[in-house]
Amino acid sequence: MTQPLSGKTALITGATRGLGRELALALARAGADIAVLGRDEATGEITAQAIRAEGRRALVLAADVTDQTAMEAAAARAEAEFGAIDILVCTAGIGLPRMPVWESDAAGFNACFDVNVLGVLLSLRAVMPGMIARASGRVVVIGGTYGHKGVAGFGVYAASKWALRGLVKSAALDAGPHGVTVNMVAPGGVDGDRLRGEFRKSAEANGETEDEVLARFVSRSALGRLVSGEDVAAAVLHLVTGAGRMMTGQDIVVDAGTIV
Repeated sequence: MTQPLSGKTALITGATRGLGRELALALARAGADIAVLGRDEATGEITAQAIRAEGRRALVLAADVTDQTAMEAAAARAEAEFGAIDILVCTAGIGLPRMPVWESDAAGFNACFDVNVLGVLLSLRAVMPGMIARASGRVVVIGGTYGHKGVAGFGVYAASKWALRGLVKSAALDAGPHGVTVNMVAPGGVDGDRLRGEFRKSAEANGETEDEVLARFVSRSALGRLVSGEDVAAAVLHLVTGAGRMMTGQDIVVDAGTIV
């Protein structure tokens, strides 16, 4: 099996579950050693065990992405363990309940922006100085299609994803002269427990079957199918391997052609 990331190390935030876990395993299969960062050390260890089963080294880092001191300590520990962090993938993020903007409040806004925007900023702050010093590094931030459009009922969440686009593009300009690329991958709805749970709730609320909800969801896309974690991982791998060496400041939408 080709391992284009052999000899590389990746730190992945939000890697203890869901899409972050899938991305961690994909990079491990491509040859990278992985620093698994999340708030839950026990869940992180489950991801780490799966990475080790792929023959790669794994380090579990328990940290909150909104805590600057904790993030800097985590990055320092990863660099001490592996020698360098070559790749940073930021997947940690949260959503908010559906509500119109006039019912949104400061507490929800701050919670959403703290994790989705500040958390990325602090991850960049913790990891990128080492990359800048070595004049080499790849950063990928997982955004979302809600950062490409207005979304009724999710104004604050969408605003956080729009803000991420500005942060990523600006970071790319800052880092480019130092040989570091910074990009974003924006998935649509990714098939998994979370999305399937939303389908079930919608079906129950509207007296439909889950298959009917799924059919309506995929009908909005050009390809007529759901995005998988593997699809998102393929885009990330493109950006962090040699194939993506001339791409920076980009926001790659992986949504089966929903936003065209």
